[in-house]
Amino acid sequence: MDAVTVKRSARRQKSPVFAAKSGLRTDFCRSGTRKFYGFVVDASNPSQKFVVEILVDGYPIQVVRADAYAAELVKEQIGDGHYGFSCILDGSVVSDSAVVEARLANLGTVVGSPITLSESAEQASQHYNSGTVRWLGGLRFSGWISGQQPSTAGTILVDGIPITRVQPSTWQHVGSTEADARPVRAFDFHLPQRFADGNAHQLVMVDDAGEDIGGGPVGFIAYADGLREAIAGRGLMEDEGLRAQLFDRLLPMSVPLYDYEHWRERFAVLQGPPVTLTSAIIMLGAGAPEETLESLNAQIHSKWIAASLPQTEEPFGVPVALAEEFLAKDGADCDLVVFALAGTVLAPLALQRIAEAFTEFPQAQVVYGDLELQSDDGSLWPLAFPAFDYERMLEQGYCAHLFALRRDIAQRSLEAGASNLYRIFNAMLDAETVSHASIVHLPGPLATLPKLDLAAASLALSAATSTHLQRRGVAARVAMCHAGVFPAARITRAHDNPRTTIIIPTRNRHQLLRRCIESIRPAVERTQAEILIVDNDSSDPETLHYFADIERRGAKILRVPGEFNFSRINNCAAESAHGEVLCLLNNDVKAIDDQWLEEMLGRLAEPGIGAVGAMLAWPSGVVQHGGLVLGPGFTAAHAFSDRLDSDVGYTDLLCVAHECSAVTAACLVTRRRDFHAVGGMDEVRFPLNFNDVDYCLKLRASGKRVVFTPHAKLVHLGSASRGSDVRADHEERFERELQNLRAKWDVVLAADPYYNPMLSRDPIPFSALAWPPGPMTPRVNTPPVAKCVPPGI
Repeated sequence: MDAVTVKRSARRQKSPVFAAKSGLRTDFCRSGTRKFYGFVVDASNPSQKFVVEILVDGYPIQVVRADAYAAELVKEQIGDGHYGFSCILDGSVVSDSAVVEARLANLGTVVGSPITLSESAEQASQHYNSGTVRWLGGLRFSGWISGQQPSTAGTILVDGIPITRVQPSTWQHVGSTEADARPVRAFDFHLPQRFADGNAHQLVMVDDAGEDIGGGPVGFIAYADGLREAIAGRGLMEDEGLRAQLFDRLLPMSVPLYDYEHWRERFAVLQGPPVTLTSAIIMLGAGAPEETLESLNAQIHSKWIAASLPQTEEPFGVPVALAEEFLAKDGADCDLVVFALAGTVLAPLALQRIAEAFTEFPQAQVVYGDLELQSDDGSLWPLAFPAFDYERMLEQGYCAHLFALRRDIAQRSLEAGASNLYRIFNAMLDAETVSHASIVHLPGPLATLPKLDLAAASLALSAATSTHLQRRGVAARVAMCHAGVFPAARITRAHDNPRTTIIIPTRNRHQLLRRCIESIRPAVERTQAEILIVDNDSSDPETLHYFADIERRGAKILRVPGEFNFSRINNCAAESAHGEVLCLLNNDVKAIDDQWLEEMLGRLAEPGIGAVGAMLAWPSGVVQHGGLVLGPGFTAAHAFSDRLDSDVGYTDLLCVAHECSAVTAACLVTRRRDFHAVGGMDEVRFPLNFNDVDYCLKLRASGKRVVFTPHAKLVHLGSASRGSDVRADHEERFERELQNLRAKWDVVLAADPYYNPMLSRDPIPFSALAWPPGPMTPRVNTPPVAKCVPPGI
């Protein structure tokens, strides 16, 4: 029907609107000028699907079925989540009409609210943002596109020429308040390699309505192997090379994870000089030992002998007597003992690289490396691990599926009665005679892992972790839990309920503070914690009245006037706090249960841990903080901000507690004595930004470890109380503090021990492969060293 007919038909009498039945939920929204979408579901009968009429000025012009994906309903676990609908109207219809509405077909029940079309196209595009596109560096782009169903797609044009179609594959949070927060479908794509030609290009993404997503062309330039490699050998000055290196750090090249097999061929690890160490290989478990033996026969390093030991009744069990007999007889002359699951297919250089690592690191007692996972269709995927992570070893056993020990260490573990593969690995740490710095990680794939029986593996891991903690004298409960790729166990350490002070900085915005305090009160009562509100020049009468009210109920108010300086505020609070443990908490954080603080205190009960961070999600359910990774963009980036909080994360990192270089101070627990020992937060160099990164790195430099736990989960509005730090008026300050971070911690920013050199350095960690990768040489997890930067630099 043409626009004229639609316009004239608007005088028809509208269909009667019946009252919505109880349980019926609907929504109707606009995106851009021509796209409309929504959902309808009867929560009391989620199996029912509805048909929706789209009406323009009262006249029905389209009928759509509401059976597409609706993210809000999936998050709330209503039915199968497929209750969405969408439509695109002709431009002339939108420009010549007044109102668009949606109703249930044959019922007349209004879906959502009618939408007025009186805005100009430009105003509508600004108000109803249809998405964003951003360049991540190299040939990689990301962003989001409106529309709830996974089939929502966009067309990519480079220099005006259509190149490809992209569909959403991840998630992003949109919204500035809790009321308008929502998860939107996000995309992440790489352009073909031909655009890495060193020339400037422009990219535009348009939706199915032909409307530009992202507000105009995005300029980019990329070099096939990085700018530094492109100018190498051209006789340029050294400072040109340094500038090129900085360019590659800020805007690095990457390729998708699904391109791993091509990446592996392109960046194959080279063979080193021959080594004389001899390896004894012990194969365990229910896999196919002949597959492992075939890969052993193809090894470059020929000094080995192998034994396949029979299964035991215990999952992943080790027949200790037979293992000891093998080492005493056939393996008597071996220097190293390699433990592998039967069915593991070793890379041809695996034994050579393991022997090289022991030769390069004479103090090394253990070597483990990265692995590959083969999916059901035969494709290979990288399992890229960190340098040694003790907490992750306990909860995931990630490093225990293929590893090598020096002979005496292996015999000691067997003599200690280690009865399964995970116990063989962690037994050497019982008496803490083997230091973490003697455990070497080999980046790059050593082998393809056989398919794991995750239930059996989790049972074996839980038993091994429980035994290890008992031998260390650590009181803890260990329970099996579920993940995706690896086994998983959850540790709940006992703690002596140390006196804890929860420090909450605030200025006005009493609604935020009230919500925060009321949400954490159950946890406060469970732990008998102290609440210390740090007031930074509040003037709002309602806020001051609220202060008086909560003071009467036991909270303490500390006044710290002057310009907002997050570091100074927390330093002052630490001086006034009575607790031996400090919990730094933003006033825009909301607890969702009463267990989060006890979980964090339990992690802190481990003597070597200096700080514990929680998992934070936006109100939309998208992850806001899953630990911090150093290096992306030559700065620090939040991990898993492209995932929903129900996601397992890359290699199950959102399922298990693990160490990282830093965690956010939006919810951070630390000992007061450790806080003072490293000088607290830096008020001069990091008054607002990166103070938490700097604090965590100072803890690690002192020998402490930093742990992120997904078992403590809270909701975070994200800078709601003081605004974003990337606003125009804040950019100069942000850049100054970023330069301070780079000047002080440039070495660790370039090589985060908890991030694998195989993985990309662009702003979305754990989501792509670096091209080229970082150094693939053996590495150990040692404390970072700060540069001594003079004042004013």
